[in-house]
This record gives sequence, C-alpha cells and structure tokens, in this order.
Amino acid sequence: MSGKSPDCMDMDVILAVVCLGILTILLLFLGQRFKIPSIVCFLVIGMLAGPYALSIVSDQSTIETIGEIGVILLLFTIGLEFSFEKLLGAWRVVVLGGAIQVCTTVIAAAGFMHLVVGLRIQDAIFFGFLVSLSSTAIVMKVLQDRGDVETVSGRTLLGILIFQDLAVIPMILLTPLLMGTSGPSYSSLPFEIIKVVAILVILIVSAHWVVPWVMYRVAQQKNRELFIFTIAGICFTVAWLTNAAGLSYSLGAFMAGLIIGESDFSIDAVSNIIPFRDIFAAIFFISIGMLLDTSVILSEYTIVFSIIAIILVIKVLTGTFTAAILGMPARVCVFVGLALAQIGEFSFVLAKSGLESNLIGTGPYQFFLAAAIITMALTPFTMNAATPVTSLLYRLFPGRIKKPDRAGNTSGEPVQELSDHIVIVGYGMTGKSVARAAEILGIPYTAIDMDPDVVRRERYADSHREIIFGDATHREILEHAGIGRARALVVVISEQNVVPGIIHLAREMAPKIYIVVRTRHVNDARHLLDLGADEVIPEEFETSVRIFTRVLAKYTLPENDIDTLTQVIRGNGYRMFSRAASPAPAAISDPEKVFGDLRIRTLKVAAGSKAAGKTLRDLDAWNTYGVGILAIRRGTSAITAPAPDLPVRPGDFLILYGADENIQKFLPLFGDGSSDPHSDHPPASAG
Repeated sequence: MSGKSPDCMDMDVILAVVCLGILTILLLFLGQRFKIPSIVCFLVIGMLAGPYALSIVSDQSTIETIGEIGVILLLFTIGLEFSFEKLLGAWRVVVLGGAIQVCTTVIAAAGFMHLVVGLRIQDAIFFGFLVSLSSTAIVMKVLQDRGDVETVSGRTLLGILIFQDLAVIPMILLTPLLMGTSGPSYSSLPFEIIKVVAILVILIVSAHWVVPWVMYRVAQQKNRELFIFTIAGICFTVAWLTNAAGLSYSLGAFMAGLIIGESDFSIDAVSNIIPFRDIFAAIFFISIGMLLDTSVILSEYTIVFSIIAIILVIKVLTGTFTAAILGMPARVCVFVGLALAQIGEFSFVLAKSGLESNLIGTGPYQFFLAAAIITMALTPFTMNAATPVTSLLYRLFPGRIKKPDRAGNTSGEPVQELSDHIVIVGYGMTGKSVARAAEILGIPYTAIDMDPDVVRRERYADSHREIIFGDATHREILEHAGIGRARALVVVISEQNVVPGIIHLAREMAPKIYIVVRTRHVNDARHLLDLGADEVIPEEFETSVRIFTRVLAKYTLPENDIDTLTQVIRGNGYRMFSRAASPAPAAISDPEKVFGDLRIRTLKVAAGSKAAGKTLRDLDAWNTYGVGILAIRRGTSAITAPAPDLPVRPGDFLILYGADENIQKFLPLFGDGSSDPHSDHPPASAG
C-alpha cells in the first residue's frame, strides 16, 4: 500500500498551520499599520494560502467545514446581544423591507442580464438569485466593529438580512425548475411552509420555557465545563434544526443566540464564546478567499470587473430604494445600499449547485466567484464611504430633502415656533430622560430622531410631544428644529461617526448655542471640543465614576459623603471635557493619557511624620505636588471637602486624587521611616 505515512501527514498539517499562522500575523500587522480592515486581510490571506496561489492549504473541505462553524459562532454571539422584543419590533423591516430588497434585486439583475447581456431568461433569473443575497457574517461583523448594531441602520440591515436567509427556501425550490429538471413539485410547497412554521414554533416555545429551565438547572451545578458545552449544544442543535427545515445554519445560530439572550445567562455565555468566535470567523473568511482562482482576475479582468460593477450598481440602488420605501432618512438609505452591495455566503452554495447541474459553466462560475469575493472585500470600504457620499448628495441636491412636519401636524395650520428651548438629537434612553426632565421643569424642547418607528410611537403616545423625524446632519432638519432660537443642543445618538458633523453644522448655524455631546471614549473628547462642543460626556469617564462610588461604599462612608466626593471627582474630571474651563490645549492633547494616570489612593498619617500637625494650607498639596485631598477619614467619621485650616493628625487617612508619580513624591511627608505610610484601604478598626 503506497502513500504517505501518518507521521509525514501530521508533519504536513503542522507545517501548513505554521505557514498559515506566520502569513496571518504578517498581513494582520500590515493591515493594522495601514488601516486595512481585518476582513479584507483574512480574504487576502485565503487567496495567498489557497490552492490557486501558494497552496499552503489544499484540502478545502476541512477548512470550509471549520469556516461554517465560524459563521455559526459569529451569528450566535450577535443573537446573544439582540433580543426577541427588538426583532418582533422590527417585523416591518424584516417582511416589507426584505421582500422589496430581494424582489427588486432579482428583477433588476435578471432583466439586465437578459435584455442587455443576452442570457437566457432562466440563466438570468438564477443570476438574480445569486446577486440578491448579501453576506450576513460580513455586514454584521463590520457593524459590530463600528458599534452600530443597535443603531437604526444596524436594525434595518439585520431585518433585511434575516429575510434574505428566509428567502433561500423558495430559491432552492425554484432552482431545479430553472435547470430544466423536475425538482420538487408545487404540491410540496405547503409541506415545506408547514415545516418551517413548526420549527419556528419549537424555537419560540424553547425560548420562553425549555431553554431557561435547562440553563437554570445547569447553572445550579456550578460547573464551568458543563455550562460551556450546554451553550454550544443549544447553539448547534438549533442551527441543525433550522437547516433541516431548509433554512441556513447561520439563521439557526442567530435564533439560538436570541433564545439564550432572553435568559439570565446571556452575559456569561458571551464571555465564554467570544474567544472562539473571532478565531473561527477568521477561518471562515480565509476559507472564502481560498475559493478564488487569482489567475482568472488577471486573465479575464474585463469580465470580472464588469460583473462587479453590475453587482455594485444594482445592489446599491435596490438597497437604497428599499430603505427609502421604509421611510428612512437619506443617510440611512445610502448606508443600507452600500452595506448590502456584496454577495452572500449562501450564494456560493447556489452557484455550486448550478455548476454541478450545468446551469452555469466552469468559466462563468469562476468569474462570479472572483467578483463575489472582491465585493466582500470591498464591504468595509463601501460602508465607511456612506457618510461622505451622503454629504455629497446633500450638497448636490439640497432642495430634494423633504422638510419634516413637527409632531404630526397635518391641519395645515402654522406650528408655533419655539424659542429658548432644548434641541435633543437622538430619542433613545438618554434622549428621553433629558426630555422628561425638561417637561418636569417646564422647559420647551424639540427632539430629532431618524427611526420612523420611534417617531410614530412617540407621536401616538402624546400628540403634543415635539419630535421630528429626520437626519440632524442636514441643515434643514436643524432649521426646522429651531436651532437658531434654541439655548442648548444635546447630542445623544449611537452613530458616533456623524457626531462631529452635527457639532460643526450646529455651531455654524447657531454660534451662541450651548452644545452638550455624549461620546463613547475619552479619547474623542478633545476633537469634539475643538469642533465646537461646549461639554463632552464620555461614557468611559462616567463608568469610572460609578465604579469609584461602589469602591467608596466599601469604606463604610455615609452616602452623603460619597455623593460629595463624586461631585468633586466629576468637577475635576469634567474640566478636561469642557471648553469653558479647559486648560491649555497642550495640557490635554491626549485626554485618555492624562486621565488614565489619575488614581484614587488612601494615605495614612504616621505619628512623627512631617505632615502631622500641619494644616492643609501648610501642605499646599495641589500647587506643590499636583495632588488633591478629597477627604479625611478620622476615626469613624469622614470629613469631606476639608477646610484649608484643618490640621492633619496622626492616624488620619487621607483620600488623595492625582497621578501616581505625584502621589509618590507626596508620600515622604507622611511616614516615620518605620512603616509603610500608605495602604490601599484603612484597617478594619477604622471602619
């Protein structure tokens, strides 16, 4: 019997893994250096490592199987972070939006290929099927990296992608008819529909009763391995059930994530799955790249790039049209169109079945494959181009943006103009809280949101509520909100990439308005202040303050003392994030670095130390050392905001605020040389 020995085969596998690992590390490093999205890097790695280039990996069946597992885990984690309530709330997007997008794409692609290119009608329709599907894994991965899954754009895209996964069933049923074979008869269609409905009913019942009970019993055992394998078992079982019903594995994995996400164990499940998700998702994208014969691009680049142009134009137009039919503003419409402008994973399965049944030849199959993978690689760039493209359209067609009608006014009577009011951009949880506070205090306000469902729901709930549907990046929307007569602008939207544009436009239209902005990261504060924001509220900073208050509670300080200390911390910290009291720009050119050096430390005053008996004025801690004294713990009482003339006594605990380097310079004043003058917390007797 001839062939390689097992040891030789093991060596080949290990060598392939080593080479693939080195290639991945190298290209990911270059991608990070030149700001190339990781998805593009993985696709390029697959092209280089595949059988058509370096041939590092030639057994594609194995890598495709692992890649399928990667997609399952990726969609599973996305489902964990979503919820049935949000999904059901987006039924209009799923049903209406998905149907419009799929049908218009099939009709447009089939019509173009039949009338212009001259394909047979059945070949043209099959091409329409392939083009109509988009990549759920790639789009959701990019949205996740951008933090846009929960935005209006993210929810719209997710709804359309879910419908595309469901549309696979009729496409599978119709494909044999296009091939000229008997295929499944129309009489089997009701059975297929019943089967799908039955699977969905099982999933819904499991989500509400079965899975929570199982997860609770497993969690009671307090066994980490049992918990992880139960999570994985539920994920793959649901994925298998949906695949048995004729749906995709990815849709089943997403449904499994929704089911577990409804339980109390979703956070723990995410923490256990995420390390594996990124690895398997990377393998999936690499496996897609391995399918591409790079010689086809070089030899027949005219045909390949013509197919790419057809795909991009048709999908951008149909995606934009779909979002417009759903009533989305221009920015969301453009973003949805550009985000859907690639070929989906299931299109490869359809294309392969067409190749095996001679519906398409080997040449057209490779042309389509090359074009499809290139559109996938372009997806991060097309999605990032949405904002500049929208800005260009606004400048070219300023009069084409329909002015909103505040608070659903349809009577034709002029709306009373507000003045000295608050303009709130974003009507999510934070925006609603600001609006409610304004209502309690009798302050007029106008809210702007570009989710039509939110606007409609709020108008029905209170017909007098001032809420406008529109995109705050557009001048006419802010004009209609009365930005020129408003006293303050509050920007609390999830789409962080458009916040700078809103600040710049608002400052240009209303130079004296007070602008407060919420941002995710401390690092963005300086840029937003330079653009014109008066105050920036970084979520990272607020999180650190909340953690600080929880830590102080362990010191058994009274709640009123903790509140006072929190106010001091916020006051000191927000000097960095406010134009009114910000230091010189050079001092906070990197806010994250400056704030990241600051610490809360507790320092004990030793008997016989240099500081014992001196007043706070004598110590001059802030001016001399750059250290703030927030409070003094003396016995069982706490002295918050201590007076400058207060003397420091041996045994006192000082709660300090400052950089580690400054606190280290401050330490020698408090020690007697025989003991450590500082500790992380006071002894139990002091509490």
